[in-house]
Amino acid sequence: MALIASCSLATPLWAAKEGGAADAVEEIIVTAQRTSQSSQKVPLAITALSGDFLEKSNVQGFNDLRTRAPSLTYDEFAPGQPRYSIRGIGNTNKSSGVDPGVALFVDDVYMGRPAMTSTDFSDLDRVEILRGPQGTLFGRNATGGAISFFTRRPDDRFGFEAKATAGNYDLFSGSVLLTGPLSETLSGKITVSARRHDGYAYNETTRNDIEDERYIGARAALRWQPNDAWDIQLNVDGSRRRGTGPWWDLAVEGAGSIGKSNPNPRRGKNYPDDGYADIDNYGVSLNSVWTGDIGTITSITAWRHSQNDNRANSTGLNVLPLTDPNRGSLYHTLFIQQDNEKARQFSQEIRLASQIGDRFRLITGAFFYHDNVDHLRLTDYEFVNFGPGLAGRYQFDANNKTTGYALFANGTYELTDQLSLEAGIRWSHDRKKHVVTGSGANYSRFRDNGVTVPGYTAPASASWSAATPMVSLKYQIQPAVMMYGTISRGFKSGGFNDTDNDRVSALRPFNPEYVWNYEVGLKSEWFNRRLQFNAATFYMRYTDLQVSILTSVDPALPAVPVNGNAGKTTIKGAELELTAVPVRGWNIYANYTYTDGKIKELNTGSVDYAGNRLPRVPKHKYFIGTSISQPVGDLTVTGRVDYSYQTSYYASIQNLVTERSLKQKNLDAGVTIDLPGDRWSVELWGKNLTNELNINSVTDVLGDAFATYTPPRTYGATVKFRY
Repeated sequence: MALIASCSLATPLWAAKEGGAADAVEEIIVTAQRTSQSSQKVPLAITALSGDFLEKSNVQGFNDLRTRAPSLTYDEFAPGQPRYSIRGIGNTNKSSGVDPGVALFVDDVYMGRPAMTSTDFSDLDRVEILRGPQGTLFGRNATGGAISFFTRRPDDRFGFEAKATAGNYDLFSGSVLLTGPLSETLSGKITVSARRHDGYAYNETTRNDIEDERYIGARAALRWQPNDAWDIQLNVDGSRRRGTGPWWDLAVEGAGSIGKSNPNPRRGKNYPDDGYADIDNYGVSLNSVWTGDIGTITSITAWRHSQNDNRANSTGLNVLPLTDPNRGSLYHTLFIQQDNEKARQFSQEIRLASQIGDRFRLITGAFFYHDNVDHLRLTDYEFVNFGPGLAGRYQFDANNKTTGYALFANGTYELTDQLSLEAGIRWSHDRKKHVVTGSGANYSRFRDNGVTVPGYTAPASASWSAATPMVSLKYQIQPAVMMYGTISRGFKSGGFNDTDNDRVSALRPFNPEYVWNYEVGLKSEWFNRRLQFNAATFYMRYTDLQVSILTSVDPALPAVPVNGNAGKTTIKGAELELTAVPVRGWNIYANYTYTDGKIKELNTGSVDYAGNRLPRVPKHKYFIGTSISQPVGDLTVTGRVDYSYQTSYYASIQNLVTERSLKQKNLDAGVTIDLPGDRWSVELWGKNLTNELNINSVTDVLGDAFATYTPPRTYGATVKFRY
């Protein structure tokens, strides 16, 4: 019998290899360049994390993952509305006609909408995080980078794994994995996972927990290998998430505030509407690989559906009339936002990888993508400090259809045994059809070319095309030391806004963004692979970077965010990664990022944002951890400690003091005991052990700062069995 999921003490880049590898850093095999090779041989800035590492580090979601890779930042406005950034590039706009700056893939399938990226971190083989523009090797292009998740493939040997976790906040989670042969040529796998926990905040008005979660998901796969030439895998997955909405706290009272912050930022008298955060995801994909004399042909066909319904009071506190004697100490403006999005997408990718002679490798491919997105944005509001009557509801109903085509090619030629040249090019064409209807009592008033109207409907369409090249030079100084230099261009198509107050403006698309990326990197291993050190420096020059811009007809009322273009933007920085195995059983791992991103040119007509920092980009960010494994009698005990830190940043390009997220720090730890026979293990773990109040998302409303927070201190125990 073979184990389906190893419970080895190894972690991704420093784990032991078979035959005494506890004394050396592990070699990780990745497919970032569409061929299997060591991550140390890839002339790209890439962080590869194995499923064993994610499990042993108790990485359960993106809030944990963001610390493990340089230049990766993450927050979420609400569940199902994540915001990823790599090297300062991501996406803040939730409109149906906006593409992400960071592309996310699961088993090579592109996830086009934010709610689709609510990936379950169970059943993972590895994660590859690529930094910088991607496109000459991927189906869907990206300007900031790409995050690729790969699940475990069905095994031709029987295996079983079960895991159960219990913790504070009434946490309970569990997963079961079963895999094995169904015939001589067919194997299968099924994974079921579930979790629940009580809320991290409490609404004293409704007497309910807020930010609770109930989740269940399943993934199944059939792998058919009829002969040496064919490898075909069918994947089916689905998940369901339910819970209350996020808790918004009045974190900073502005000069003109009529409310008062809660003494406990996670508890208070909120509005009697706890909101909701519901997500349904499901999809199917067929990955087919044929290998013959001409090379390897890969086809990836996928269909996905997601439904994301979210409602939350973005100003946190309750509302009473100005004459109420308790109003000054407990109550404030009402500003509830509701988003309902339904998305359907189909994608088809096909590519050919060929080895031509001894020195030339060529990859060519084509990609087709279509999505259909319905988005309802509804706002309930009441501004009591503006007198009676300034209350109501308005909404935007939008639909966007995107059709995209792409051709790409990438070739690598070995000039000498040490020097190789890589070059690629991509042609992309996207067409978007968009329609939005604004209706209701809009406090900012609907307009048609500046004239106030009761509502509007704006149908529009546009298309964009671009060619984006890449060239890279790689020099293998020694067998374990490599340097590379890369110049690449990235492109992200334009789009339309779902929440523009003016019909004429809603008809006008914002422009695509372009980036030139200049990068130099080093990948090295030293002391017989006891030390691994990688570094990269980069300079990115953006034209028409897509950013979220606030617009308002009355500066005394909340502004509405819409997408626009910053004329010129530069981002420069450096990334360091270190992994060491000083002695058998002792692992040290660390990363550091320096990022300086500034707006060079952006003038909205009334405000000049030149010189402002890019949003959600900490200048300094680092992570350091260590694990020590020792035998204790018949047991093996492993202790782990991880610490992360990042400096402050602004939540928007306005660089408002109220929207400044303060420095964040986090301490995690765990102890794992492996029982004799390598069947059972028990882990005691804790996250955010110092109980830091780290801001997840912050926004300014009428001069006040409202914030959501990352989870407080959590702890628990996990029991695992494998066979």
